Amino acid sequence: MPCSAVLGNDMNKRDLELAATLLEMASDKFSNHGCNDFDLPDSWTQDECDEFTLAMQTWNGDPENHEPGRRMTMDWFVMSYLAAMLKKASEAS
Repeated sequence: MPCSAVLGNDMNKRDLELAATLLEMASDKFSNHGCNDFDLPDSWTQDECDEFTLAMQTWNGDPENHEPGRRMTMDWFVMSYLAAMLKKASEAS
C-alpha cells in the first residue's frame, strides 16, 4: 500500500525519510536517559495497546517478550519502531 493511502498526500518520501532519521536520532539519545518509561495514550483501548506492543516486539524479533495488558513501554523503543515503520512507508511510496 503506498504511503499516500496511509498518510494522505501531506507527507512525501523525503518527509518520511527525514522523520525516520530524526526519530532514530532521538531514540539513540533517549536510550541513555535514566528513565525510559512511556505510557501509551489513555485514548487507546487495551486491545490497541496490545496490538501496538506486539507489533513492536515482533519487529524487534522477540514476540515472546510481549506482555499483554501492559500500557507502559520504553520511549526509545517506540521511536525506533516508528522510525522503521516510516522508512517502510517511504520505500513503498
